[in-house]
Amino acid sequence: MKLTQLSILFATVMTLWTSGISHADDKPGETTQVQQIDNWVVQLGDERLTERIKAEKQLVAAGKEAIPALAKAALAGNRATIEKSIDVLGKLAQSKDEETREAARITLQMLSESDQPSTAERAKIALSKKEADGIKPFEGWDKPGNQFAGGGNMNRSVSMSNINGLRTISVKEGPLETTLQELRGGRILAQITGGEKPVELIAKNADDLKKKLPDAAALYEQYTSGQQGPRMQFPGFGFGNTGGGQQTTTSSITIQGSATNGCEGCADVLKKQLTELKNRMKGNPLMQQMLDQQIRELSRE
Repeated sequence: MKLTQLSILFATVMTLWTSGISHADDKPGETTQVQQIDNWVVQLGDERLTERIKAEKQLVAAGKEAIPALAKAALAGNRATIEKSIDVLGKLAQSKDEETREAARITLQMLSESDQPSTAERAKIALSKKEADGIKPFEGWDKPGNQFAGGGNMNRSVSMSNINGLRTISVKEGPLETTLQELRGGRILAQITGGEKPVELIAKNADDLKKKLPDAAALYEQYTSGQQGPRMQFPGFGFGNTGGGQQTTTSSITIQGSATNGCEGCADVLKKQLTELKNRMKGNPLMQQMLDQQIRELSRE
C-alpha cells in the first residue's frame, strides 16, 4: 500500500475515533462520495466566488465525512485553499450534530499546533469563535515530509529585497500576491492582490500586522526568520549598490510542495504515529485491529 494512501487512512481513522463511526459496513457508493468531497475541496480555491460558495455549502452539508479532506488541504493546499478549508472546519465546529462538532474541534486544535504559520494562525482564529477542548497532537505529525501532512500541491514564488536594512517580500500563490514592505520606524506596508478585493494597509509593527492581517503576518514571520520551508531553490541571489550608494540585496525563491512518495524516513514516522494512536484506543479493539494491519503494511514497504 502506498504511503500517501496510508496517510489519508490515518486522517480518516482520527475522524472515526472522535466521531465513533465504524467503516465495517462501507458501501461501494462511499468511494464516489470521497471523490466528490475531494473535488469540492479543490473547488474552494476556484477563482470564481460563486464556485467557492457552492463548494463551501456542499462541504458543510457533508459534515464529518469532509473533515479528513479539509484537514489535508489545510496543511498542503495553496493559501486560498488553506483559508477556505479552515473556515469550513470552523463552521463544522459549530454544527448542531455533536459528533461533527467534536471531530471538527479536535481537527482545528491539531491544526492550531501546526508548524506552518498560516495554517496555525487561521485555525486559532477559528477556534477562538468557539472554545475547543482538543487533544495534544502527535509530535511531528505535520512536519514537512511527513506522510500525514502530504498530498496536494503547493506552488509558491517568493522574491525578497533589502535596501539599507529595509526588506520587501513578495509572495505569490496562484492568483494571490502578498507584498510586505518594511518602512522606517518599524512600520510595515502590506498589499494583497488577486483576491475578491485588493487590500492595502500600514501596520505599526509586526504585532499590529498580526492583529489586522494574520495570514500576511505569518508570511512575514516565515520569510524574515529564515524558516522558508522545504525544497527551496534559489535561482538568483545578488548584492550590489544602487544610485547614491545604497546597499541592496535581492533574492528569489521557488517553493514547490507535492506528495512525498519515496520520502526517506516517512514510513518510520507514520508507524510511530499509528502505534501511538493504537495505544490511545485500548477501548476499541476493532480500530486497534485496523491500525495493526496498516502498521504491518508499512513494515513491508
